[in-house]
This record gives sequence, C-alpha cells and structure tokens, in this order.
Amino acid sequence: MDDSASQLWDNRVSAAIIIAMGFLGLIVNMHVILALRRLKTFGYAFGRICMSHTVANFGNAFVFSCCVAPISLFYPEFHKHYIGVRAGQILILFWNASVLSHFLTAVNRCVVMFFPFQCEQIFTKRVTDITIAVLWIFSICQVIPYFSTDCLFIYHIENFTFLFGDSACSVVIGTYADYYFSIVMICAIGALDVLTFVKIHTMNKNAGTMSVDMERRRKKEIKFFFQALCQGLAFMAELVSFFYINFQFKNKWMVFVFTTFAWITVHMLDGLIVIAFNKEIRTFRVITGNSTLGGSSSEAKTTIPTTKVGNVATS
Repeated sequence: MDDSASQLWDNRVSAAIIIAMGFLGLIVNMHVILALRRLKTFGYAFGRICMSHTVANFGNAFVFSCCVAPISLFYPEFHKHYIGVRAGQILILFWNASVLSHFLTAVNRCVVMFFPFQCEQIFTKRVTDITIAVLWIFSICQVIPYFSTDCLFIYHIENFTFLFGDSACSVVIGTYADYYFSIVMICAIGALDVLTFVKIHTMNKNAGTMSVDMERRRKKEIKFFFQALCQGLAFMAELVSFFYINFQFKNKWMVFVFTTFAWITVHMLDGLIVIAFNKEIRTFRVITGNSTLGGSSSEAKTTIPTTKVGNVATS
C-alpha cells in the first residue's frame, strides 16, 4: 500500500472514530438536556447552568460528527476552504461556553456552601439567565477574530487534529484567547473548588447538630459539588492533553488520541458524569418524560418545600 492509499485509509478510520464518539456524545448529552427540561432535581440556577454546558457539549459533538468527520471522508480539501474552516471557529465557541459554564457552576457551588440562606437572593432567576446569556455572548465575541483569513484554526488531515495557523493573528489568539484563557479559567475553577471543599470539611464537623432535613439537603449539595469537581478535573485533563502531552509524540495516531479524541471524549464524559451522579437522570425515560423514581416536572413542583431551609437545596 503506497503512502497516499495509506493516508486515505487512515483518514477514513479517524473519521469513523470521530463519528462514533460524536454520536455517542450526541446521545448522552441529548438525554441530559431532555431530563433537565423535565426534572426539577437541580433547581433553577444549578439546572440552568448545567443546561448551558450540556448544550455546549452537544454542539461540540454535533460539529465533530456531522461536519468535521463527513468532510474528512468525502472532501478533505474542504477543510482548507473558508467555509470549512468555520468548523474550528464553532468548536472554539462551544469550548469557551463550556469552560465558562463550568466556572459559573463552581461559583454557584461556592455561594451555596458559604451563603446557604442568601443563595436564593444571589442566584435569582434574572441573575442566572443574564449571567448565562453574558457568558454565551462573551464566547461568541471571542471567536469573531476567526472570521479573518489571518486567524485560522484548521483541521489537518495529516494528523487528524486542529491546529492554529502560523500568522501573527493565529499565534496571538491561540496563545492568549485560547490557551491562557483556558488556563486562567481552570485555575479559577480549581481555587473555588478548594474553597468549597474546605467549607464542606468544616460543615461535616458540625453535621451531628443538623436536623434530618438539613442533613439531607447538605448531602445533596455535596453531591452536586463533587459532580462539578469531576467535570472540572475532566476538562483540566483535556487541556493538559491538548496543549502539552500531544507534543511529546510524533506519531499521528498518538497526536489524534491526545487532541481530537480527547476533545470529543471530555464533552461526552461531561454528560456521563451528570448521569452517573444523579439517579433521577439515569432513570429518566425520554418517551414518557418521567423518571422511574417518579421525578417528573409536575411532581417535583409539588414536593419541593417552600421553607427557607428547603430553598437552599434548589439553588
């Protein structure tokens, strides 16, 4: 088999892997989206934030499976066309929105733990909706420079991964708007998680003095924190994989594994983590719109307490 035939075969294999992982990500995150729309387990603020990063995950999986892979299979040269290059731009948008959503999640968890009785006044519906809208607008603004032909983030079929161009604009946005931005966000998320964990440790010492109802809600908030922590660690691992580990290899398949494959996988895992930590979402049935635990939206509205203490768990 000559080099061109070998490259063509490898390109098809990589595209098939992307399609398979992408569709798995679509299924997982669509399940979470539908469950979040019907179930009230997370409350308004945390539920809306989870919806935000799940939509970003779905968008990521959609672009890879329905755009990047088909182009690689049927018309690889289109990756260098101005329209084809938009795939990288849109992926950056969804990545930024996902990272910012996770940052907002960390802020929410920290506020809930430190200000349990004030969190409803801090994360009101209006504040939550405006904050999420702002993070998506910011994510869109961040990718505006990519409309320039001097600022490129292109998929290379030679090693099946996205790379920034060599122009000054590409280097600047790749270094500062993407790499350093992601590093700052991940560090901020880590710092907030440490503060939250310290608060949880302090609360555990006083757990014996809590009422049964308060103890149940405390455990629920702690579960949400560890869910967010696992998601943050997954994104941190992907960041290290994409910007550091992949450069330790020359083999194109190793580069593919630690860049494109890792990128798709982390957005699929993000949805799986939500499912793993929440029994109501695991048992949610798309056809009926209900959880087998009885956690439908209508039922949840009638069972959530309206006391001050009860509202703490819904933030």
